[in-house]
Amino acid sequence: MEIKISLDEYADVLFIKKLLSQIKGINHIEISENDKTYSWEEIENSDEFKKLIEQSEEDFQEGRYVEHSKELIDSIFQRNK
Repeated sequence: MEIKISLDEYADVLFIKKLLSQIKGINHIEISENDKTYSWEEIENSDEFKKLIEQSEEDFQEGRYVEHSKELIDSIFQRNK
């Protein structure tokens, strides 16, 4: 039998592992990081994305932005190759 537990990035993994190892019947504890790939739909519907867009709009309205050259933008997105 297997139980999966998802932890946030601030969880005390060592403490949790020690705590679980003291429970009768647990014979193996494996810790793994899951680098999940999110779809654009999941990203666009997330609260974090909405906050980022709101902050970007606020920064732009208040003049906190930097203009970049077309050449730099093309090189970043590997256009014209």
